[in-house]
Amino acid sequence: MMIQPQHRSMAWSALGGYALALLAGALVLAHVHAYQAGFSGADEPAHFLNGVFVSNYLHGHAGENPMAYAAEYYLHYPKISIGHWPPAYYGLLGVLLLALPATPQIAFLINLLVAALPAAALGWTLAWLAGRRLALAGCAVYVLTPLAVEGQAFFMLDQALTACCTAAAIAWLAYARCPGWNHAGVFAALCACAVLIKGNGWLVVLMPLFHMLLTRGWRLLGLPHLYLTGLAAATIIVPWYWLTASIAADGFNYQAGLPYAWQALTANLHTLLRNLGYAGAPLALLAIVVEYRRRLAAPQRWQVVGAAISLILATLTLQSLVPADIDARYLAPALPAYAALAALGAYHAGAAVGGWTARPAIAVLMLAMLAPGIAHLAQRGPKVDLRAADLPAVPPLQAPAVWIIDGSSGAEGALIAALAVRDPGLRHYAVRASKLLAASDFMGRRYALKFADAQQVLDELQRLGARYVVLVRLDNAAAFPHSAQLSAALRLPRAPFRRVLTLPHHHRAGVTEVYAFDGAAKANIGAVRQLGVPAKGGALTSSTHQ
Repeated sequence: MMIQPQHRSMAWSALGGYALALLAGALVLAHVHAYQAGFSGADEPAHFLNGVFVSNYLHGHAGENPMAYAAEYYLHYPKISIGHWPPAYYGLLGVLLLALPATPQIAFLINLLVAALPAAALGWTLAWLAGRRLALAGCAVYVLTPLAVEGQAFFMLDQALTACCTAAAIAWLAYARCPGWNHAGVFAALCACAVLIKGNGWLVVLMPLFHMLLTRGWRLLGLPHLYLTGLAAATIIVPWYWLTASIAADGFNYQAGLPYAWQALTANLHTLLRNLGYAGAPLALLAIVVEYRRRLAAPQRWQVVGAAISLILATLTLQSLVPADIDARYLAPALPAYAALAALGAYHAGAAVGGWTARPAIAVLMLAMLAPGIAHLAQRGPKVDLRAADLPAVPPLQAPAVWIIDGSSGAEGALIAALAVRDPGLRHYAVRASKLLAASDFMGRRYALKFADAQQVLDELQRLGARYVVLVRLDNAAAFPHSAQLSAALRLPRAPFRRVLTLPHHHRAGVTEVYAFDGAAKANIGAVRQLGVPAKGGALTSSTHQ
């Protein structure tokens, strides 16, 4: 069968958009030194270690109770957090890490490949709406937005969610155009995947409602396909969220209500404005107005434009109603659609100008939308390298070692992840100083010290039989009050610890210091294990085990 020239052009635009996104992502990784530096954000190590946990489970513990193994893993390396976040992306990571080395560098390469996927959809769509040249220009604008740049610099779930939501929008378009079981099944599967990647994946459930409203496609509600495929997806989604709702709720930073909704909506709109500059929003609005006026003459174009609008509205609605947090990266699923509309608006603006000035006008508008991303890259400093890979190795035949790790949440996680990948057999134990020496909730609120002075802290280190204490000092400062207590404890005259390694941070002021017990430290395994898993996590494990 012959491939139509338009389809060939769209396919090449999709491939070109993906290649462009890969190139831009690689340049971002090099520019901010993320590939070399590894993890430093608060959530990055947890996402990585969740994938490592799944890989270890599949490799050596398949068939065992997964939650019991998760509890055991947490006792050794308390940074896994499946339950707070859903498991879908970690399942993919776990399978990939069966064949690939479990390193931050591999994680960033996977992230690079996943984060570039929306650009392929963007290239395909814009090639159909406005031609190949504008498609590639629109992809360039998208991949260099501040949100996309940060998506390459940090290993997070938002990139995978954006790719899945974009695919779900395409699947919904296919179903709306040609309703049937196959299209409905694909859409339902992508919805389930999005929701099981991250909680704000629920936006894909709202997207069809907006699309039917914009396109007057309410007839689809009278068909059985979505109900039955949706019910099948719910049999997977609902049990997970029923089990983990109380754990995930620990991460909510606000109270639901009109004050939050208004605050979140204004912040989220400002995020979109900031990513494409002052040119982006008027151009996107121009595209909507022009395409709406032509909707009767070109209904298929309006279906596509309506899907882009629906994805933006669904993201804004969910993020303005669910009081988890107000964070720019939560708008990532809306960004490809927003970039597509803005690029389409530039195309229409050029057509309105007409003549020989059309192309220069489009070029100027596209450059104006590139400006925020270029400025962000120019101002952004490199990512800090905490030197986690340079921690000393414990010889395989030595007795189990207890590590006390102190620093910011991201620093604790980065070092724990580095230790965990060396110890797939779970012989050793890492203890977070933030949990050992202080009390707080999941988000670090209601903070309180557990010990009165440095001597009590030193007594606790010796009670646990700590062999190593690692201090991460960003900008050469203690992260928390308990960090200062721990430093003071190690400097006490009778402290049996000596500093054996000093690792200056790369790309930023700071140091990672390693102290070792001066003698033969015997790990108090029972005391370490009594530190336990969080109460809600333990409840989840127990309910699953029973």
